Amino acid sequence: MVAKILFIDGSPFGHDLIKMSFSRHPTDYHLEFVSTAKEGFEVIKREQVKCIFVSQELPDMDGFEFLKEVKMLKIQAPVIMMAIDEAKMVVAEALEKGAEDCVTKSLKTFRAFPSISERSLFRYRHKLSSERTKRDKFIIQRQKQWRAIIDAITDFIFVIDDDYRLRRVNSALAKVLGMHPKELVGKRCSDLDNIIDVPDERCLKDVIKDGTPYIYEKNIGNDTYQISIFPLYDDDRPMTIHVMKNITEMKRLKEQLYHSYKLASLGLLVSGVAHEINNPLTGIIAYTELLGMSVVDEETGKKLKKIMYSAERCKKIVENLLTFSRQKNPSKSLESMNDIIDRIVDFRGYWLGVNNIVIEKDYDVISTVLVDSQQIQQVILNILLNAEHAIVDSNVDNGRIKFTTRYDRDNRKIIIKISDNGPGIPQNIISSIFDPFFTTKPAGTGTGLGLSISHGIIVEHEGNIMVESSEGKGTTFFIEIPLAKCSGP
Repeated sequence: MVAKILFIDGSPFGHDLIKMSFSRHPTDYHLEFVSTAKEGFEVIKREQVKCIFVSQELPDMDGFEFLKEVKMLKIQAPVIMMAIDEAKMVVAEALEKGAEDCVTKSLKTFRAFPSISERSLFRYRHKLSSERTKRDKFIIQRQKQWRAIIDAITDFIFVIDDDYRLRRVNSALAKVLGMHPKELVGKRCSDLDNIIDVPDERCLKDVIKDGTPYIYEKNIGNDTYQISIFPLYDDDRPMTIHVMKNITEMKRLKEQLYHSYKLASLGLLVSGVAHEINNPLTGIIAYTELLGMSVVDEETGKKLKKIMYSAERCKKIVENLLTFSRQKNPSKSLESMNDIIDRIVDFRGYWLGVNNIVIEKDYDVISTVLVDSQQIQQVILNILLNAEHAIVDSNVDNGRIKFTTRYDRDNRKIIIKISDNGPGIPQNIISSIFDPFFTTKPAGTGTGLGLSISHGIIVEHEGNIMVESSEGKGTTFFIEIPLAKCSGP
């Protein structure tokens, strides 16, 4: 490509001398001559100029003002000032204002313009080459850094083109697929639909057209993913970048938090209701007892006994409600969790034997823990009774309930696991078993407060209670109770 050199000089005689000088030294340069700075800037904006010679004096501005304007416009081409004389101050000012060089207007220097131009262009090309090399290194370095950042992200990230082919894949996704990221490039998304989810063509076109991200949730296997799609504009073809975030655990924690808030709110409501019922109920029981003492009619006595029975049953429900709302302050002492379980198993020993249910124990050697033994016994008893009833009601042969205790040394907590081989809990109700008044038992056989109370007790002990169950495979409850600072080994 022929390099264009621009000469800005108000003297036509100067133009002729420069043309004559270059005619004696054939070069691959195209010379452009203008007389004013304004004309010069028009050429610079219109064409790709490689080198500029400007006279110190111009009809519309001096050369120093021109240099200042060039600097403001960030023009890359080197500028050589053609000074009127050889005064050092002129040369110094020209170089200070950004000139590549400064030469005087004379016959001698006019003859040297071809070599001056060549030298200036050489420096200019070398400068551009160095900047390009530096820029390329910077881009490569940044690409490596971004690649490392994307590969460090555990979310699945991939880029697809308008033909639904993979163009980029991060290491997290490649690892799950058992392949190297480079091996996945060019593959169709349909070949990997067990992991990758891509919406329909219309959706992707809307994302690219509107530039608006599209975010949705999708269940893939046993996990839930939040998938975000963003437009990625490329010179060759439209593409989209997809980010798949596994939110299974986050959703579980969110539901658990919501459940805790719901139980806390219900606790306040239940407490108020229980107190309001308790006062008139006490009166009913007292007056029924008084009537029972004075009545001699057998039929009336039977009716009073029914009233008393119903009132006592209501009283028991109120007591359960107050326990659920945690109105009683726990009385804590250092207790052995293994001993607490043994006491409850012994308490139910007769009925377990009658129902042919075998108790298995797998105890860890654990230290005492600071708990309210009465409350923890109630939790163990509630879960044991539920397991016992589930096994009996479903006629399971060789019923089995297993108690396991472990000490989590790293997290300083006791873990109790209670497993049974009963019928299990249907998945559509498992999230509701800790709700107050929720029960699967027939009417009149349960209040539905047992597990709600158990949940409240464990929370009161700053612990956690969870359940895992599959229909036909039994149920397992997990109870975690943190050790007090003074109670751990």
